Amino acid sequence: MNPEAKTLVAMFTLVVGIGVFGAVVGELARIEDEEPPATWQPRVPQGVAIAKEDIESTIRLNELSLDLARSGRYFLENRPRGFRDDCSGFVSAVVSRVGVPMDARVRQQWSFGENYGSTHYHPVPIIGDLVFFDNTNDANHNRRWDDLRTHIALVIDVEPDGTVAMVHNGAKSGRSIIKMNLFEPHVYKNENGEIKNSYLRSRGKRDPSYAMYLTGQLWSGFASVSAGEDWVAEDSNTHLKRLKQK
Repeated sequence: MNPEAKTLVAMFTLVVGIGVFGAVVGELARIEDEEPPATWQPRVPQGVAIAKEDIESTIRLNELSLDLARSGRYFLENRPRGFRDDCSGFVSAVVSRVGVPMDARVRQQWSFGENYGSTHYHPVPIIGDLVFFDNTNDANHNRRWDDLRTHIALVIDVEPDGTVAMVHNGAKSGRSIIKMNLFEPHVYKNENGEIKNSYLRSRGKRDPSYAMYLTGQLWSGFASVSAGEDWVAEDSNTHLKRLKQK
């Protein structure tokens, strides 16, 4: 290769290298400074639209409330069998035990709620309600906060100040009780050391400035379950679907 050609190759390599480096730096900067995408905004404003003093009672019940609460506590101590060992499988087991067949993943469970007209954003849920959360993990691995309906829990109690007690199956905590207060969604513990909102997402080194971690911050809505409904997804492979096909 003649000297002139070598010079051209060297210049091309340098330019390409700078371009690639610049693209990488630019992408990292975009991730760091990116605003929350339009497809996801915290649901907190909808929840706190009703002032605490406007709530007559924090106890809201329906025909299945007590049975669902008992079923939730039962499965804290007893591992569900025949269901996936994850958050949606756990909730499916809890609900199925009270006579409402359920086997679906989180997004499917939300869709069932929408189809039954039972989704809502009232800051005080009905005991037995399903609780949905967004962005509890980077489900699609794109480092963006655009992961909707990534976790589900079930309400077993509501305290006088509006703090909601829920059962769930967490990736790290396993089958356990977590708390949430939509009147104080950004508070982890109050001055007495009582948990108002549990941590639901782990902190990451590359989290953007708007990252949120508490239950009240990641909450995305409720859905109520009623007797006579069927929450078994078409792609279910559990015994519940086999029973339907008989």
